[in-house]
Amino acid sequence: MRKSLLLLLAVTFPCFSLTPLQFLKERTTPAEEPVLSEVISVINNQPPINGHTLQSIHALLRQQSPHLSEAVINKVLTTLKCLDTYHIEHNPVLTIIDYSLPSSEKRLWVFDLSTNQLLFHTYVSHGIRSGTLLTQYFSNQYDSKASSIGVYKTEQAYYGREGLSLRLAGLDQGFNDNAIGRYLVMHSGWYVDEDFIKKYGRAGRSWGCPALPMHLAKPIIDTIKDNSLMVIYYPSDNWFLKSKFLNCDNLSPVRRSAIQTVEENLLPPKHETRDGILFVDLNKNNQREENEPIVVITADNYLRFFHRPPPLERMLRRQIDRIEYIALSQDEFTTLLGNTQDPLPDFSHFYFVIPEVKRLRGYYITEMKLMTLGKIKTISKRDDSGENPGTDDYLISFDNRPAATLKTTAHFIRWLGL
Repeated sequence: MRKSLLLLLAVTFPCFSLTPLQFLKERTTPAEEPVLSEVISVINNQPPINGHTLQSIHALLRQQSPHLSEAVINKVLTTLKCLDTYHIEHNPVLTIIDYSLPSSEKRLWVFDLSTNQLLFHTYVSHGIRSGTLLTQYFSNQYDSKASSIGVYKTEQAYYGREGLSLRLAGLDQGFNDNAIGRYLVMHSGWYVDEDFIKKYGRAGRSWGCPALPMHLAKPIIDTIKDNSLMVIYYPSDNWFLKSKFLNCDNLSPVRRSAIQTVEENLLPPKHETRDGILFVDLNKNNQREENEPIVVITADNYLRFFHRPPPLERMLRRQIDRIEYIALSQDEFTTLLGNTQDPLPDFSHFYFVIPEVKRLRGYYITEMKLMTLGKIKTISKRDDSGENPGTDDYLISFDNRPAATLKTTAHFIRWLGL
């Protein structure tokens, strides 16, 4: 028992044995001690952040990235100064995300402050509960599926369910300090590629992670991993007032006593609204289960049939053979059945999709699979049974299996919606 306790202490409390240098780094030094600040900066082999250095960084950001707003630059410079004030170490690589820009624009920048270079400028996703085209809502809460603003440091890269990924440690108390526990990581997303954005008008959305274009994820992650700085910006008055990285010169008791949190008007709505989609009630229990397929058509056919952009809110989160699919609502399904201009002989444009869970690199990943139910012979509307008022059920018959009922569900489906 005693040995186990000692082992636990050794693993969980390494700070019990700090070297003199580590103790000096860990010590929080008031801004009024400039000499000690200079000493620690020299020890860390980092130049002190003084006016001249901030001016040169400002010039770099302005010259290398004309689309980066002055408001963002000012907050980044303040962050760099405050990090130095608090003696928080980081390497010279700086990543900036500006969530005041829409996801259809390039809003991520990576700089190397040691070589005065802009290394990357590209697209980045936001959380599915943070908005559609615009990023409007933020959260630090578990299972919110929303993005988090604030100051981060990068940790190790690893291979997970999304492929190569990068752990992000949130430093901003109340704004992003649950990032590790929420598994907010940087990873790739096919729905952030430029071709997708040009085709559909915006990037797809993650569950809160800043996802990158597929071809840039590896070079960016390899560049910024292991102790670089990331600032995720949004013009939040609460963040401006309460973040310690934006107020190290501000000794106001209002800021010090205020509870740090995302303001109410920036939190995602408590209740999500979803379109009802059709599923095959194979289990005959009037509720969709994971083994029961949903009805989809290709995104290209959706555009051709309805002459409007496909709703990404009902797009499968995984492609099938590099093709995007849209789950059909009841109204859309009814329209297609009665569409005489675009008849559907043998209903060949309808597909049935289920998730398929596989194990890869020690993680379980979800892929989408077209389910073969046989050739559709007929589809007929059933009378409203009263189980789902305001919705219609359909009886669908196949050539080689018993007939089944199509029903509507608006419940959350984890692999549906971008």
